[in-house]
Amino acid sequence: MTRPCRYCLAAYPTLEGEQCEHTHRDEQRVYDLAAVMAALFQHRPPTDEHIGWFLDDADAVVDDFDPTPAKWRLRKLPNDFSEFDTRFRINDVTYVCQESDKGGKALPVRLSTLRRWQREAETEARLARAGRTS
Repeated sequence: MTRPCRYCLAAYPTLEGEQCEHTHRDEQRVYDLAAVMAALFQHRPPTDEHIGWFLDDADAVVDDFDPTPAKWRLRKLPNDFSEFDTRFRINDVTYVCQESDKGGKALPVRLSTLRRWQREAETEARLARAGRTS
């Protein structure tokens, strides 16, 4: 596909090719997952513009699935919005999006990965506090 891709052009008409390259890889599995995400979170059938909105999300998680599944299965999960902006499952793996702390777009992350990062940060903080008190 040429850059900027048709999805980025539909979603962001003034986007340059280089910006498209930094947003997502030019791989069919990324486009396929973004299309399924757009169908779940926007409407069916998704337009090229809607797919363009999810390319960076798809790019962020597609490598979690090796080999790439023959079919992407997505579903929304109930959400009380106390901790996450949204929760959803991709092929039976839970993903979350937190509110972005810098005002930008928060990309999805596997819930188990987020919990591991939180445990590691808590351990580092506890060790730092212990180092200051000794």
